[in-house]
Amino acid sequence: MADKAAVIAYLRSRSIIWPASEGGCWEWVAYRTPDGYGRFTAHGKQHYVHQEAVKASGRRIPEGQSVDHLCQNKACCNPGHLAVVSREENSRRARNVYWVAFMKENRAALNVLRKLGGSVLDPAGVNQ
Repeated sequence: MADKAAVIAYLRSRSIIWPASEGGCWEWVAYRTPDGYGRFTAHGKQHYVHQEAVKASGRRIPEGQSVDHLCQNKACCNPGHLAVVSREENSRRARNVYWVAFMKENRAALNVLRKLGGSVLDPAGVNQ
C-alpha cells in the first residue's frame, strides 16, 4: 500500500470517527485481533491498522520500535493518537496504571509530551 492518501482514506472509511469532544479516535470497525488491534489483508499480507496509519502519515517505524496508542484505544488508527516509541517504553506505559489513567483523562497532555520528547521514567529534563 504505497499511496499514503489512499491508505488514510481506506482507514477512515472503515472506522467510526469520534468527534474531538469524545477523544477524536478513528475506531476501526472491521476485523480486530482477539486483543483488540485492527488488522486487514492487502496483497496477501496482513497489516496492523495502527502501524499502517503511522506509515501513511509519513513517519517511519525503525527496527526495535513500536507504535503506542496515546489514547489507550487499541482500535484507534488516528495518526495523531499514535507515537513511535521503543518497545521498552511502550511496555512501561502499558503497565503504568497511572499513565493510562492520566492519558485517558488529559488529552492535552499528548501534545505536551510530544513537544517535550519525554518518557514515563525520564521526562526529558522537565522540572530539573
